[in-house]
Amino acid sequence: MGELRVVRHTDHFDEGCRFYGDILGWTVTKAWDEPSPGRIFGYGDSARVELLPLDGAPAVAGVYLAVEVENVSAVHATILAAGMSATQPMADQPWGHRNFGIVDPTGLTIVFFEVIE
Repeated sequence: MGELRVVRHTDHFDEGCRFYGDILGWTVTKAWDEPSPGRIFGYGDSARVELLPLDGAPAVAGVYLAVEVENVSAVHATILAAGMSATQPMADQPWGHRNFGIVDPTGLTIVFFEVIE
């Protein structure tokens, strides 16, 4: 099976790379600098976020990433410790998820969730 890759053109390339690499700790699976820079960050076996710089990149609307994690409270604490704030507070959902949401530095909304009993 192949990979699922979300590609984000952004005018906040460096900030996005710091977020996915340094804050979330996702591995760079591919990086290049010519003809213009790009980075692919891996999550799990087949999910990827690819960042490409683009001046005047359009805002993201009508889509968000939902990322399952083992310990959503730990991810929440990491995000807050990095100086970011949640745009959707931590909450237990009736469908069996504990989750919270943020907007990443590129303007993409991410909902981190953990399956709960």
